[in-house]
Amino acid sequence: MVKHELWYEIHSRFKLKEPKKSIARSLGLSVQTVRSILGQDTPATYSRQPKKQTALAGFEDLIRKRLPAVGYCAQAIYEELRDQGYTGGYDSVKRFVKPFRDQAQSKATVRFETPPAQQAQVDWGQCWTHIAEKRVKIHLFVMTLGYSRRMFAKASLDERLTTFLRCHEEAFDHFGGVTHQIVYDNAKTVVLSRDVEGSKIQWNSAFWDFSSYYGYQPWAHRPYRAQTKGKVESGVRYVKRFFRGKVFDSFDDLNSALSRWNATVADLRIHGTTHRRPLDLFEEEQSLLLPIKGKAPYRIQERAVRYVARDCMVSFETNRYSVPLRFVGKPVEVQAWNDRILIFQDGHLIVSHPRCEGKYQLQIDKEHYYGIFYGEEMASVRMLAFDHRFSQSGEEVEVRDLSLYDRIAEGGGL
Repeated sequence: MVKHELWYEIHSRFKLKEPKKSIARSLGLSVQTVRSILGQDTPATYSRQPKKQTALAGFEDLIRKRLPAVGYCAQAIYEELRDQGYTGGYDSVKRFVKPFRDQAQSKATVRFETPPAQQAQVDWGQCWTHIAEKRVKIHLFVMTLGYSRRMFAKASLDERLTTFLRCHEEAFDHFGGVTHQIVYDNAKTVVLSRDVEGSKIQWNSAFWDFSSYYGYQPWAHRPYRAQTKGKVESGVRYVKRFFRGKVFDSFDDLNSALSRWNATVADLRIHGTTHRRPLDLFEEEQSLLLPIKGKAPYRIQERAVRYVARDCMVSFETNRYSVPLRFVGKPVEVQAWNDRILIFQDGHLIVSHPRCEGKYQLQIDKEHYYGIFYGEEMASVRMLAFDHRFSQSGEEVEVRDLSLYDRIAEGGGL
């Protein structure tokens, strides 16, 4: 469309007998454009084209209303619209949401500070490192105190509930107490389900029992509102820097080095927000933490029913553990008690193994296979020597020296 000013200028100069080529050259136009404009009796007026009907028609008001509740997340809006009968694509929703999200993100955020011992924040992070010359993916548990910004960090190979709760207890020991509230994201180890507004939360029952045992209040932050947990997320990024370019001899070596770094570097740095050392600020909140002294560790137990395979093994959490020969084909209950795997049959403990770290590992006791070769299965000395608290049988059983089995294997008698 030709602007009014340009139309009047070309017509005025042409009426003064200025050549078309001269007009075109001075205005940076082609001669054909000048001829076309001179052929117009009046300037062309602008008329807006009628807006095309889109698949979002009828949903605009609903989207505007729901955007703040879902944190301006286009994917969340798209999923809600699908339930309302929307048949269009995700890209249309994303284009519609973008200007609203940009406007919301441009607004200043007020930093929320908490009083001493009031709140801590917990989160997981993942990164890759090298252990014994192998590239390993590790999971980083980080708890950050909201007031002092003092941290506890622990590396693990998974994010299972038992690992999650054990890391909590180590953090409580590290700080010498528990804050009155701990903020979490919406992982299944914490929250089983919730509505978008956050008014109805179904907590993981085992996790809720754990928090009640230690007397603190869990608080799940709203979905799509990561800034409500920004202190620990900044802490996770900070901890990840520690692993850059490092190689560790073992997993224990990794966590020992991480603990030293936390004490000698992270605790003593000048924090960018508080402008003080976390260890110094921690002195102001340590005495206000909920006490844990004298409280027994929370009993963390996992159990599953398994059938003993023909190779005398049972599987649990991708790892395999041996069982005495006579239980092949029978159902047994496998229980995980912290760092031990206990296997029961009809309520009686039949064997105990150290819990495997990692995946696809084997724990084999050779005594469990003696009956295959000699027609008689020997009593498991390891099982009998295990902590008597787990023994539910009152029978007295002779404990034989292991060298006895070597004499039998050589053809000797009892």
